[in-house]
Amino acid sequence: MTFNDELQSFQNSNSQVFFALYTDWFRQIKRQLRRIGLTHPQVQVLAALQDLNNHEEEVTQVMVAKAANIDPMTASAIITKLARADYLDRFPGKKKLRTKALSINQNGQKRLAEALQILHDFEKDYWKDQNPNRRSLMQDVKNRL
Repeated sequence: MTFNDELQSFQNSNSQVFFALYTDWFRQIKRQLRRIGLTHPQVQVLAALQDLNNHEEEVTQVMVAKAANIDPMTASAIITKLARADYLDRFPGKKKLRTKALSINQNGQKRLAEALQILHDFEKDYWKDQNPNRRSLMQDVKNRL
């Protein structure tokens, strides 16, 4: 297979079609969440923290990273930013004094509720297939599955 054949094969691959659909989805969701000053990963962290706070006595950064499916270093940066924005509280852990425990606060709960409503509306509208380009991408993904 020649280089040009390889290139053509790559450009027509399932991965490229999926990437195009994902890129469109991510761009749209990013635009929606920007209205309330959050990113999608920040919403993931807040949602994971809220859920963990509902079920666990003490929640750590590692627990949040795992629950949000985000690597620990990225989660750490997101948690720091959310703490500065006053959406969560950090305090010394009871189990390990060197570990910081986390709790979503009222500001965080309010912002998470706004984000969840935006995401609910977005999901409902996005998958309606009204955008011709999106409809074409989704059909291409379906055909390849």
